[in-house]
Amino acid sequence: MSGADSGASPDAAGRVLVAARDLTVVRGGRRILDGVSLTLRAGERWVLRGDNGAGKTTLARVLAGLLAPDAGAVEWDPSLAPPLPLLFQDADSMIAAATVRDEVALGARAPGMPPPRRGGADPAGERVAATLSAFGLDGMARRNPRALSVGEKRRLNLASLAVLDSPVLILDEPELHLDDDAWREWTRRLDAWIAAGDRLVVEITRDDARRAEATGVLVMADGRLLRPGSPGVTADGMPGAGAAADGMAGAAAPMPAPADAGVAAAPPPPRPPGGAPLLRASALRLDRPGGGPPVLDGVDLSLDAGERVLLLGGNGSGKTSLLLLLSGLADPDGGRLELRGDLRPGLAFQEPERGCFAETVAEELEFGPRRRGVPAAERARRVDAALAALGLAPADFRERDPFTLSAGELRRVALAAVLTLEPALLLLDEPAAALDPAGRRDLARALAAREGALVWADCRPMPGAGRLFHRVLHLAGGRLREAAP
Repeated sequence: MSGADSGASPDAAGRVLVAARDLTVVRGGRRILDGVSLTLRAGERWVLRGDNGAGKTTLARVLAGLLAPDAGAVEWDPSLAPPLPLLFQDADSMIAAATVRDEVALGARAPGMPPPRRGGADPAGERVAATLSAFGLDGMARRNPRALSVGEKRRLNLASLAVLDSPVLILDEPELHLDDDAWREWTRRLDAWIAAGDRLVVEITRDDARRAEATGVLVMADGRLLRPGSPGVTADGMPGAGAAADGMAGAAAPMPAPADAGVAAAPPPPRPPGGAPLLRASALRLDRPGGGPPVLDGVDLSLDAGERVLLLGGNGSGKTSLLLLLSGLADPDGGRLELRGDLRPGLAFQEPERGCFAETVAEELEFGPRRRGVPAAERARRVDAALAALGLAPADFRERDPFTLSAGELRRVALAAVLTLEPALLLLDEPAAALDPAGRRDLARALAAREGALVWADCRPMPGAGRLFHRVLHLAGGRLREAAP
């Protein structure tokens, strides 16, 4: 598949930068890529779509030169020096330096050049200073990148790639963990970067607005790359590709947004009758390490049994810190937190898959209940129920190695592991990140069917929030305020 034969205008086609032929990758007996061929040219920008497990991330890594295929080959233009710049889904895996400034500076100079001066008095130093400013990182230039919020780390990842000024950029779901303002700023920067040169961009994204700006859309299903075509041909040729093919009407045509696939669950049940709250927080304060305004400053929160709450806040607003306090994994610097005597909250971290460790999916999901003394028959029932609730067929996934799964599948497994605990209070930190539309629907339905309380923290408003949550809270400036669902 090439730009010219998949919808791009011949006049717009530039020189070939990346050419892949018959790429095949096999893991755990499964074909993650199955005979993928494509040609990518300067000046093109492609959106790569597909459900969890379709092979998108694997293809991105092979095209970048970070993963060798088991069969087939990739050829790069002689001007390129693989590995090519690739944004990973995991923000922490891209961080290597001790400060934010040094992280950006790693890509600001060519081999053999002296390190950039901190004052920005040389070309490399000026590039570093300009990039830090453009991505709103100049005020945290001396901070340890590991101490940033996940959203701030994501911004740093993007800045570290932008400073490279490469003719090729491959992005694996760049919108993950970015709030709306940060995402709009990033897309503005990306579009300006593309317009300034004859560049190639391949972007794995679930943001439908990005499709309208693309040369075309490449759709993957079951490790195969399908030629963009008419809606009937594309949909019929994509078993299992689901919502990834919605609206396919030609490679370069703008596409309509799919139907609400976010939180489209049944209306919440009536609020439980009054009584002793499950949780009560009064004037919680959490100081910021190294000084400055507190992360949380006088937070009050009361949560009843069975109540579902959506907690919204921008990057760095303190959402994750508040969940840690509510779970008992961190102590406040001031205020008081009261939990019902028998309450044992279940917490799914922002990247819950990072905690996976078992050799099979079943062992991963059984670990928590086993530690709590749940009998074997009940553990098996919970494992199958949690997998099925999140759209993973137990017969197909129970004995799989978690580390051969796609990022979206592994996230579902990690979330299912928390569900098997059946906690009376479930705390979720951006649980829908990296999930495809079907995964988000399955998660919403699973949560709607639970009887326990829920706090879902996210950096973006949720479509259809009124159908799942009893309350919506906003966290900003260290304080909570209530808003309409």
